[in-house]
Order: sequence, then C-alpha cells, then structure tokens
Amino acid sequence: MRTRFHIEKRKDETGNMLSSECPVFMSVSFDGNRVKMGTGVKVDLNGWDPDLQRIHSFHPGAQDLNNRLDSLQLIAGKTFEGLKHSGKMINSGNFRELFLLLKPRYVSSFFDLFYQFMESESSRWSSATYRKVRTLYNLLREFEDQSDTSISFHNMDALFLDRFINYCSARGYEHSTTYKSVNNLVWFLNWATERGYNVYRDYRQFYKRMKPSGKQSQMPPYLLWNELMELMNFKTDNKRMERTRDLFCFMCFAGIRFSELQKLKKEDLKPGEVLVRKPGAGLRIIPLNKYAAKIHQKYENKYYLNGTAFPSISLITLNKYLRIIGKEIGLSRIVRAGSAGGESQPLYRRLTAGIAVNTFIRNALEMEIPPEVIAGFTGVQNDSRVRRIKSDLAEREMSKFNL
Repeated sequence: MRTRFHIEKRKDETGNMLSSECPVFMSVSFDGNRVKMGTGVKVDLNGWDPDLQRIHSFHPGAQDLNNRLDSLQLIAGKTFEGLKHSGKMINSGNFRELFLLLKPRYVSSFFDLFYQFMESESSRWSSATYRKVRTLYNLLREFEDQSDTSISFHNMDALFLDRFINYCSARGYEHSTTYKSVNNLVWFLNWATERGYNVYRDYRQFYKRMKPSGKQSQMPPYLLWNELMELMNFKTDNKRMERTRDLFCFMCFAGIRFSELQKLKKEDLKPGEVLVRKPGAGLRIIPLNKYAAKIHQKYENKYYLNGTAFPSISLITLNKYLRIIGKEIGLSRIVRAGSAGGESQPLYRRLTAGIAVNTFIRNALEMEIPPEVIAGFTGVQNDSRVRRIKSDLAEREMSKFNL
C-alpha cells in the first residue's frame, strides 16, 4: 500500500493558476486500486512542499494541519491492515467505506478541543473538578510555551510524558501532584478518543510508565461480595437513592461502566445478555447473571427519553447518593489511599460509579473466573486492574500462613 498527498491545481476563469486555499487530497494505491479522498485541509500554493508532501513550517497552522495529514495516513494504514486480516477481497469501495468510518473528526487544535471539553462537560462537574481541569489546561499552556514543546494528539507519547514530568519536577511538584495531572490528561484524551477526535493510543501507556510512588496507591477500591449484597438489599423510599442502588448494582454485576450504562437502549438488552456498543461499530456481548437480570426486569417495561434501557441520572447525583447509602449501611472498612501520599479512608467515602467495574473484577476473580474472560467482559484488553486485584488476592491468601 502506498499513500501520497497532493494539492489540487486549479485555474480561474481567466486561465491563471489559483494560488490560495488549494485543497489537499490523499490518494491510496494498493493491488491495482487507487482511492482518492479529500482531507479537509487547504493550503496556499507557496505553502506546500511537494517533496515532503506536507505543509511548510512557515504556513499558518502548519503543525496542526500536518498532524491531521499524519493522522489520515495512519488511519489509511490501519484500514488496509484491517481489511487484509478480515479475509475479504480489498477493493476501492470497501476501503473507502471503512476509512470514512475510522477517520478522526477534524478539530482546529489540541487546546481548542480541550477548551470545548471543559465547556461541554463542566455542567456535570463539581466546582472543585472544574478547577482541577482548568489548572491542567493552564499548566499545559505554560509547558508548551516554556519548554518549546508543541502539544498535539500526535505527540502524546513517552517522550512527551518524560518532558512533562521533568517540567513539573522543576516547578517543585510532588510526584503525587504530577500523577494527578497526568490522570486528568488521560481523562481528556479518552474523551477525545471516544468522540473520534484522536486516533493515537500511545497515551494509554502513561499509567504503566508513571506509577504512583508507594504500592498502596496502585490498588483500585472495590466492594466485597457481602458489602455488595448489603447495598443491593438496602431499602429506601427515596426515588433517587433507589435508582442509584439499582444502577450501581447492575454495573457491578454486569461489569460495565457508567458511560456505557447511559448509552444502553431497550434493544441492547436481550434475554440473558446485554450488548455494549463501542465507538467504531464494535460490539461486546455480556451474559447476564441472575442478579443483573433481576434489576433489568424492574425497568424492562418502563419507557425513558430516547429509548434508553434505564432511567437517566447524572454522575454527580449517583456518586452523592451512593456515598449516603454506603454510610447508612455501615460500609466503614478502611481502604487504601486513592493517591500517593493520601490518607486511607472509610469505604463509603470512596464510593463512586467508577468502582463498579472494580467490584465486578474482584468478585469474579474470587469465583475463579479466568482473568482473560473477565478482561473480555470489561472490554479492556490486558486490563491492569485484573492483574492488580489478582495480585492483592494472592497476597491475602499467602498471609493465611502467618495466622
């Protein structure tokens, strides 16, 4: 497969060559086929380097535009590889169809999208969360200005991480503080990836490359089976608390995230299984155990806005009532700190929608379900949480020799 970029040379009505706002096209050649597609990028004639097939650095916005061309070339390669391994005959039609499905959405710059992330999501955040994200935005701006590092999705890799850590260290940041900043950055990058703006996945190695100091901070919180049963059997007349209990327990029994739960439609819940649809037309099929099926039956014949399978509730509201329920039923087991240098806390203070999948993993391992099967249910290949929780269980079993 060969990929080339070129600008469209057009003439005006008088026959003169147009020299501004020339569209950039991409052509992909393979096995006697040639596919030509627009990139959405436009450049002045004198700003195009035909040898490098990229935009000259002096052209306004060259870095971002060239990053977009790099992204399209990457997706073209992934498209060809995907079709080659599918066993189907590759032709211009199915190549174009899959490429258009996979290609990233256009955004003018990394920081423009980061600002959009803050503005579109802030209504669901607490003021403290907004301040954290805004602080990260300003920190990245300063890092780019003072370290001569151009920030884009394209360079979210190990080199960027090393430079960013060194920059934060030079500013006197504790390791735990830098770790939190990286954690929030990964949050944004996941958001951008889910919405099709980012196609680079090196950032997913950030957690492996930057482990928080101290082993305790690496263990994700979860509910033990008896704690989950207490929560499931909690009685209340408060409608929001009832929904919080049901939705959280469904996630714990099915192994799905809050974002996935919100997107479930009526037709996604079949007899004995739930279909979790992923960006890019992927599909995960999870068998429903009797606990998850019983919760679904409660809402099966009720109808909600946009045909969702479950009633809508904000993440802030769910987390709020989850902690209230946890305190009422006495979930006071002391759990490890959530960050390096943090204090251990009662379990109810750490309750959030995010620990539902951890709870699923922990109890599945306790039931001796193979780790690779559990990772398949959660939809995360080589899920680090499975390894960490499995390691924690092994340590507890070995400690019995000391009794």
